[in-house]
Amino acid sequence: MSLTAIIGTGTWGAAAATLAVRAGKAPVVLVGRDRERVAVLAASRRHAQMPDLPLPAELVISADPGVLGAADLVLWAVPTQFTRDQARRLRPHLAPDAVVVSLAKGLEQGSLLRVSEILAAELGPRAYGSISGPSHAIEVMAGLPVALAMAGDETCCALASARLHSSRCRLYTTGDLAGVELGGALKNVIAVAAGICDGLRLGDNTKAAVITRGLAEMRRLGRALGAQDGTFAGMAGIGDLLATCYSPHGRNRALGMAVALGETAAEHLARHRTVAEGAWTCRAAVELAARVHIELPIASQVASVLWAATPVRTAMETLLSRAPKEENA
Repeated sequence: MSLTAIIGTGTWGAAAATLAVRAGKAPVVLVGRDRERVAVLAASRRHAQMPDLPLPAELVISADPGVLGAADLVLWAVPTQFTRDQARRLRPHLAPDAVVVSLAKGLEQGSLLRVSEILAAELGPRAYGSISGPSHAIEVMAGLPVALAMAGDETCCALASARLHSSRCRLYTTGDLAGVELGGALKNVIAVAAGICDGLRLGDNTKAAVITRGLAEMRRLGRALGAQDGTFAGMAGIGDLLATCYSPHGRNRALGMAVALGETAAEHLARHRTVAEGAWTCRAAVELAARVHIELPIASQVASVLWAATPVRTAMETLLSRAPKEENA
């Protein structure tokens, strides 16, 4: 049994499926939930958010969950807040020994769990992993090179690397699953803050300061939750953070810019079909930080702006008025 299945037909699911097809190591199927949308995608071979970039002819696209039974590697590209319900729905269709690797970047509201933890709770004992890093879907679809962090045990990393590693996709492996997932989730929060800086035209100095101190917050929370500091200096940390905070493709940066320009978070999220995970992760991150008794000043202000209607300039002044402190504290 050698089949790579990607669950989730969003932009990153489509891009990951394309990566797997181009690597040429095993057949690939992209599985979606909405039969109508899946039928349109299968017929057009073009994703609605990336209409100029055709999907590979070899890619099978299906709404039948029964195809998952033949997959030994499952790449999970479902947004975090929908992961639990979809995992429950699909559990009967997965092979009991299939390796499941998350491509999602977020923390579940309420439980505050990482995606691999949600999947483990719903899909039962098996090997779990996570792939994260600077990976804008439209660039991957265009065939531009990408480098990612692959976290999990040796079996998980070996299988995912064998299926995805190619001349256009480098995978760097690590056993730090918590660090890779937290890096991928928390960078979205800092990207919202970076977008606010851009929207307010605060300049390069301010934005660089926000990103740098944001990285410190990511590392601080990761350390408290058992992650390795070095992970945040890698692809899943600073790599993903820089791409998200500076790229025009960044959904979380776009959310921050919109809010800085006067739109509410609810209005912006309702207008866009793509998911800006930072909107939800900021609240979960602040709750997690309180649980382990640490401060996340930037994440706290992002949550306040998005969900408590704090004016963006007030939030910025609150950050700037904090007492001096040692940089590595």
